[in-house]
Amino acid sequence: MKSIIKVFTKFFFKITGVNLFFRISQRVTYLLSKLIFFKDWTLMVNGRPQYYNHQLNLYKWIYSPGEWVFTIRGVHAREDMFSGCKVLDLCCGDGSYSFLFFSDIAGVVDAVDIDRNAIGHAIKYYSSPNINYCRIDIINEEFPSSGYDFVVWNAAICYFDIAEIHKILNKILHAGNQHVKLYGMAPVATGYVDHKTEFSDAMELKQLLLQYFSSVHIKQINEITINNMYFRAENPMKHFIKQPDCQ
Repeated sequence: MKSIIKVFTKFFFKITGVNLFFRISQRVTYLLSKLIFFKDWTLMVNGRPQYYNHQLNLYKWIYSPGEWVFTIRGVHAREDMFSGCKVLDLCCGDGSYSFLFFSDIAGVVDAVDIDRNAIGHAIKYYSSPNINYCRIDIINEEFPSSGYDFVVWNAAICYFDIAEIHKILNKILHAGNQHVKLYGMAPVATGYVDHKTEFSDAMELKQLLLQYFSSVHIKQINEITINNMYFRAENPMKHFIKQPDCQ
């Protein structure tokens, strides 16, 4: 029976040209991805985008090997995650990292962003029963829950001023459990128009994080046109951890 199925399948693929159609569809999707990128980031027909659609990277990757660098953020943050862990994805953007890198291992992922369009995109394309997409202001509103094992804060750290960054870091320690780890990425200073805070080098970023975590590791990676600093901060400072109320 299996041999018959194999013969039929081979014949079907030969006469229908499925493989050829597959390759053509890949090329068309690649070209459409470049067109959408041109519309959003070169012409900015709807204004400057507030989040990046990483589907474009997925579709361009096969024809543009350098596009692999977008995966570093997900792999780096995924490094220590364990089955059933609780994750907070701050400034989650399009939701691709929460879905593609965290949803298969985490018990719960709370993915938050202030941008209504980003959350709408995430719900539409990256929904999963264990991902809670929430539109909140992480400076002035409470996080969705507490007891997080991992907090992920990629790139968006630069979109806050230094006072706001300190406030958010303090909130992270209060929302995490006693072993919470913070993973994220920050670019070396680029002068980007929307950045409120930039870090000139890894030491400057490390000194900031060491005020909240006793152990900070930073790896700098050259990603095509920009140097990005990937950080892992662990062993939260005890004096920042919220203590239980007295009974």
